[in-house]
Amino acid sequence: MLRRVIWRAFGSLLLAATSLASLQAQPTPVNVSQAISLALEHHPSLHAARANVRSSEAGLTLARSAYFPTLSLSASFSRTEGAFVFNPSFPPRSQSYDSYSTGVQAQQLLYDFGRTGGRSSASSDLVRAVESDYETTREAVIVNVQLAYFNLVQAERVVSVSEESVALAEDNLRRAKAFLSVGKGREFDVTKAGVDLANANVGLIGARNQRRIAEIQLENAIGVHPPSGFAAPDTFAIQPFSLPVDSALTVAYASRPDLASATARVSADEALVSATRSQHLPVLTAFGTWTWSGFQFPLYDRWNAGVSLSVPLFQGFAVSAQVDQAQATVDVARTTVDLLRESIRLDVQQSYSNLKEAEERIAASTQLVGQARQNLTLAQKQYAAGTGTPLAVSDALLQLSNAEITNVQALHDYNSSLVTLQRAMGVVGK
Repeated sequence: MLRRVIWRAFGSLLLAATSLASLQAQPTPVNVSQAISLALEHHPSLHAARANVRSSEAGLTLARSAYFPTLSLSASFSRTEGAFVFNPSFPPRSQSYDSYSTGVQAQQLLYDFGRTGGRSSASSDLVRAVESDYETTREAVIVNVQLAYFNLVQAERVVSVSEESVALAEDNLRRAKAFLSVGKGREFDVTKAGVDLANANVGLIGARNQRRIAEIQLENAIGVHPPSGFAAPDTFAIQPFSLPVDSALTVAYASRPDLASATARVSADEALVSATRSQHLPVLTAFGTWTWSGFQFPLYDRWNAGVSLSVPLFQGFAVSAQVDQAQATVDVARTTVDLLRESIRLDVQQSYSNLKEAEERIAASTQLVGQARQNLTLAQKQYAAGTGTPLAVSDALLQLSNAEITNVQALHDYNSSLVTLQRAMGVVGK
């Protein structure tokens, strides 16, 4: 009796543990908005982009520091011992003494003919460029999450289609066996239905593997890896896009953060040309010191102040070479902007064309699914009435499966093309 009670308790615990493990193994459902929020919080590329922004802001502070005075404090103590000759007529005499000194030094740039201003302006433009780079990275993270999410939605839909194909193939096999058992069917019909079921199972295995790969890709896009993976409960939505392609291109030129970054870098390079050229010009600086020194306390104080003018006369053509180098950098930056504008035009037009093509395929494939389902229903009814063949049912099953997958692909392509077009326009997340 006691043994039975123990075994029952053990069985209950085992069942509970199995149920808990099964519950824990369920993927974490996230919609596309939640997936984007997770990525914006955890993705490593955004951490690096934020660090680059902080670095550029520190560079701007460094460039502007030349406008402020520099102050320094110094102090020293020394002890001297040894033989000193005070008069050649007398022998050296040993002596020791202490020396104290302290002081404050100040220096202020008065005017350098735009050298500091040019460097500060270049650093300010660079901050704007790096901030735009951050927006570019942020958009890339969002788009990658959306595309990976749509891939997972597609994979789950294909799994559902494959499971439906397996169920229909199993039903067809049962019907063929039933007809054979009453003498209305053939052995070939049963064999053919079995082959169709095997093919459906093979397709289901492949679909489930693609779903697992899509889950891994979504985890990578988010930068988070939960033990049970992610599930995509969302379905494909058709968000209309009515903006003409010319207007989309205008928005892209005004909104693309990478174009803003490239333009800001042109401004920064131009400011550096001006700052480099100013090295030919004088620098006016004010300075002052106040010191206390002596061999014993109290120390004696003294101060001095003045203005220094430094005029470069000849530096071995180094400055001229630096100006030429900086100007060449500006030319490269301007060409980069031109190339980027061409790339933006291509991105917008291609994405727009793909979106419209996918929109047309959705309408056609939806009609195809309806026709394929009607064809399957008709083939099944004719087969059940003895006027049809199992081959017709098999073909109808395959046509329905292909039609549904084609429709899923069209829905996926529309959503993906819309996201790609939004990125090409620079309006992701806006």
